[in-house]
Amino acid sequence: MGRTIERRTPTRLQLWTGAVVVLAAAALTTGTIAIADTQHGVNRVGRETAPLAQAASDLYFALSDLDSQTARQILTTGDSALDTVQGDAQATVNSRVAEIDADLRQAIGGTSDPAVQGQFQTMLDKVTLYHDLSATALTLDQLSKDATKGHPDSVALAYYSRATDVMHFNLLPTAAQIRDSYAHQLTDSAKSENDSWSVDTLLVVITTVLLLAALILFQVALSRRFHRTLNPFLALATVATAAFLVSGLSMTAQQSDRLKQVVDQHMNPYLGIQHARAVSYDAVGSIVRYAVAPDFGYDHGYAADIASLNGTPATPGLLSAGLNGTGQALSQRAGTDWTSVQRDAGKIKSEVDGGDVDSALTEATGIAGGQLGQDFYALDTHLGQAAATQLAAFQATMADAQSGASGWGAVPAVLFGAVMALTLVGVWRRLAEYR
Repeated sequence: MGRTIERRTPTRLQLWTGAVVVLAAAALTTGTIAIADTQHGVNRVGRETAPLAQAASDLYFALSDLDSQTARQILTTGDSALDTVQGDAQATVNSRVAEIDADLRQAIGGTSDPAVQGQFQTMLDKVTLYHDLSATALTLDQLSKDATKGHPDSVALAYYSRATDVMHFNLLPTAAQIRDSYAHQLTDSAKSENDSWSVDTLLVVITTVLLLAALILFQVALSRRFHRTLNPFLALATVATAAFLVSGLSMTAQQSDRLKQVVDQHMNPYLGIQHARAVSYDAVGSIVRYAVAPDFGYDHGYAADIASLNGTPATPGLLSAGLNGTGQALSQRAGTDWTSVQRDAGKIKSEVDGGDVDSALTEATGIAGGQLGQDFYALDTHLGQAAATQLAAFQATMADAQSGASGWGAVPAVLFGAVMALTLVGVWRRLAEYR
């Protein structure tokens, strides 16, 4: 009987060893996949979907500002006292054109879909058309003998009207569609990472717990058979497996939570603020365009922008929604600025409707407190500060997430490779006793 047990013991040891090695290989596989998925999710949000969403949002904002600055140029043509204002508007136009070109080219490079790339290329062409039409309008207005302050040349106004049609019926709607699409992709990528983490976690827990159970039971079997309380090699393999289970899952859970939080708490608010800024630029541009051409219906565009920014008692407007999460003091300052801008715009409209073009021109281009230019500058400054704060917080958190996930790629292979080796070493001496 004793000889029969002795013959069976090596076989049982080999079976136990094989089971531990197989389970270690399974844990290695699931651990590697979980860490790779976590790193991929962090990189996808930080280096792909978030930068594209930011570029698309900035593109919409730059287009709105471009149109607003062009309106300022048209309004100030013919008044030498406003040369400084016109020069500032021209410099901003040049800056926005460069930004739009850069944003579009970044967006083109960020997708491999030929249809989407073609859409971006069409936008580049439309931007060129807008720039050509508005430049022609400005040139004709400057050369015209009929143009007077606040009353552009009729032909120049026709070119400018075509330019604004290109902007509002082609460029801005397409930019809004792209912005919303990339924002949706950003949210989906964070959600996808969270879903992937849930599946990966389940697989890691199953394989690692089974490995732990096999190691512990193997220890018990060896203790009973050879009357030793502890096999140090198997004990070390058990500790290493438990350490990976705790630390690995903690790391992946932390990064998954960071992704969801950083998108919800920082990037989405940033996109919301930029959206509100863009619409506020369009609102100011609309009231300036109304001063230039009151018969072209630009007041309707202004009313639509006001409705979007203010919202209703039941539905928050773009401004309050975008500033949700911003510091209370900064949010209140922006709200006060916006109230002043609306008051200034209402005054300009009343002056234009009353035929007082000179007063409307002064109100629209003035830089004194209580005038549209100064009050809107204050609004945009505070909105810009809120946006910059959210973007900086997003970038800092993503840097932490990328740092926290780096260096883990080889951990499962090293650790579970060590578990296999320790198991083999721990059993080798016992098997040697039967040779």
